[in-house]
Amino acid sequence: MASLTVLLLHLLLMLSSASAWYYSYYGGSLTFTPKGQYSDGTYKVELHNKQTTIYCNLNYYSCSSGDCGTQTETTSTGFYSNSMGFYWCQYDTVNKINLNSNLPFEIRYPTNVSPYIGLGVWASNFQNSMANWIMTAHVDLGTRSDTGESNRSPITDMLPVLRVTRNCPRSFNMAVFDPDGDKVRCRVPTNSNTNECGLCGLTAGFSLDQNSCSLKYINSNQYGNHPIELVVEDFPNKPITLSYSDGSYTTKHPLSPYRTTIAPLSKLPLQFTVYVDYHNAPSCLDGDYFPVFSSPTPRNGVNLPAYVNRTLEIKVKSEAQYTTIYDLIVTGPKGISKRKISTEEFIINWTPTENELNDHFPICFVSEARDTYYQVFQSEPRCVIVDVGSDETTVTCNETTITVEVEKSYLIRHNEGKLHLNDFSDASCNLTTRSNTTHLVAVMSLNTCGTTVEEDENNIIFKNMITSGDPTEIISRQNDVEIVFSCAYPKRSNLTLGFTHKNPYVFTEKGFGAFTFQFEFFQSQRFRKQIESSTYPVEVYLKQMIFMQIEATTSIPNTELFVESCKATPYDNPNSRISYTIIENGCVRDNTVEIYNSSKSQFRFGMEAFEFIGAHEQVYITCSVILCETGVLGSRCSQGCINSNSGNLRVKREAVAQSSRHTISQGPLHLAKTSDSQASGPSLNMGLNIIFIVGCLLACGVVIYRSRRSKAKYQPLPTFETD
Repeated sequence: MASLTVLLLHLLLMLSSASAWYYSYYGGSLTFTPKGQYSDGTYKVELHNKQTTIYCNLNYYSCSSGDCGTQTETTSTGFYSNSMGFYWCQYDTVNKINLNSNLPFEIRYPTNVSPYIGLGVWASNFQNSMANWIMTAHVDLGTRSDTGESNRSPITDMLPVLRVTRNCPRSFNMAVFDPDGDKVRCRVPTNSNTNECGLCGLTAGFSLDQNSCSLKYINSNQYGNHPIELVVEDFPNKPITLSYSDGSYTTKHPLSPYRTTIAPLSKLPLQFTVYVDYHNAPSCLDGDYFPVFSSPTPRNGVNLPAYVNRTLEIKVKSEAQYTTIYDLIVTGPKGISKRKISTEEFIINWTPTENELNDHFPICFVSEARDTYYQVFQSEPRCVIVDVGSDETTVTCNETTITVEVEKSYLIRHNEGKLHLNDFSDASCNLTTRSNTTHLVAVMSLNTCGTTVEEDENNIIFKNMITSGDPTEIISRQNDVEIVFSCAYPKRSNLTLGFTHKNPYVFTEKGFGAFTFQFEFFQSQRFRKQIESSTYPVEVYLKQMIFMQIEATTSIPNTELFVESCKATPYDNPNSRISYTIIENGCVRDNTVEIYNSSKSQFRFGMEAFEFIGAHEQVYITCSVILCETGVLGSRCSQGCINSNSGNLRVKREAVAQSSRHTISQGPLHLAKTSDSQASGPSLNMGLNIIFIVGCLLACGVVIYRSRRSKAKYQPLPTFETD
């Protein structure tokens, strides 16, 4: 009976704040995308606007300054969403506009205002029960001196409605991305005279770090709607000049701590509502009541590649100890959808169209759980940026040369100045010689430009690569371009490789008897769930945290484990000529390594995933471990980290003070890249790195095989988080 009363009270409180004004707003946003010029010199631009209301009401903009052009096409899509009895409708509108010039202009929402029915006002809230809902956007399409192209707007978004409990501080890290590489700032508007805001200021209990675009909820005794009004601005990283069609120009400067009044390139609205629930959470620790994301969920703010007319799949998994995952709330571009595949897992699907080519789209989501009293607990919100590209490629192979043509995607253009073949010392291997404005073109002999020859049971393969990776480095955590292409000459049938999880290592030594070392990968830093052996190889993504545990088991009491060294290799061979040191002489060498608390018989650590530069898609971790008697002075375990310049790297082993050094390994970790569906012809894999692998067959004589790459299935860039 008590739980029913609580539920009714909960619903009444929501209705009182939500249904009083049928058309009132929970927020909105706007970005713009330049679309080039027509032959007559007029400019094309698209305005991408989102508005969230209690019911599906759509409001239009008016031109507040400058020449706002003529609308040629408007498409709007509305869809409902809800959060445990809290309903809203979001309209996604694209306005295509023709402009006579690229001079700056400003637009303002809304056009229609009717306070009597709540049209054009914020949903009832504690700051003001009927405040005006206002959004203003400053659009500047001037031609930039650093890129030679029109200025582009920052890309950002947020869930229309977020929920917090009264007693638990929460953080909302806005994912901001600027296609021009500008610095992005989020600020709270405070002057209603500029038409940037209706409420103008955060309510008590909220704060904003404008440089990181991080909003923090601290505490509030006022449950209900708390509107958030932000202005997103971009500033160049160095002084640039914007030139305009009328012959004028202006100079834009970087933002400085000493010059806070510098004019931004763009000013865009980002507005949403945080609903403070009336109940308190029994625990504020993420993973108890509030869901936490785990692999393969993408990390907040990452860029994911997507391709025209091909469905992007983003897998999202979350978990909580004392609540049940109920839903995944998603916002994104037109046509986005989700489906539940298990209690804790969802898949977000989106298929870009030709009109969205070379654009960038935010997709935001939040996991929602509830307890037995139907009280709601939401995870942190996450947003990813989807870069829409085209994957057209043509490869021509004959008996002496390989020719590859790759359409320039955003990632290729972004790294174009660094792209090279395996061997670029030969002037004839320069990629700029034959490339043009739309395609990368590389032509090489089968024995030049670093082309390698491989042979397996089925094929003789000539392989090369276009990459932006620094050839002097071993690993990379950047979103480097790698276009691997090959001509394969088949010999027999297909070859299938398998990977096997390594079982515990068993050793026997005098003084220690029989003991084991078990090396496992875990899903999160709480080390509750190890990754199942049946799922090997373990898929990881660039900069994803990998969590590892080495555990010693022995019947001898008073022993402790010491991990002296760890390294990564691209093959299951600890003596591989290619390796990367993680721990050396008991000292951490990789600056992303985190050591976690554990017992004397365990060693828990984590690090960010990387890839070996080159055509290596897997990583094995190998460690040297020792078992010691606890508390014996002078044993290797008691000495800990020994710097290489100390001159005391060799330690005399007492008869029973410590065991021999034993080498154990686990893997492979497989760098997750997009995997093509099975089809005839060449295939292409791309994650954050772009990988094209195109096979060409030679029969009798000379065969020129031209191919468009097959359809591919793209995976997101996730990260592990706490349980």
